[in-house]
Amino acid sequence: MADEKKKKIPKFNFILDADSCMACAACEWECADDAVYVDDTVNYAIDLNNCKRCGRCYRACPVDAISRIPNPEYQAAQAN
Repeated sequence: MADEKKKKIPKFNFILDADSCMACAACEWECADDAVYVDDTVNYAIDLNNCKRCGRCYRACPVDAISRIPNPEYQAAQAN
């Protein structure tokens, strides 16, 4: 019987507040996973499907437009 790997659920998600963002691109330059991109409304955004949750974008943002928030999926998994 093969052991099935459990999918790792990250503790945190990173979200970008477009209203606070000054479009300096520091987060995009720091992201090694191509998770930060310019969306259809010409604002920066974070693609959580590509994001590895390293926090480099979060630390690079000079105006604190990126927030680290608890991942509800992780919290639900911990409750079970």
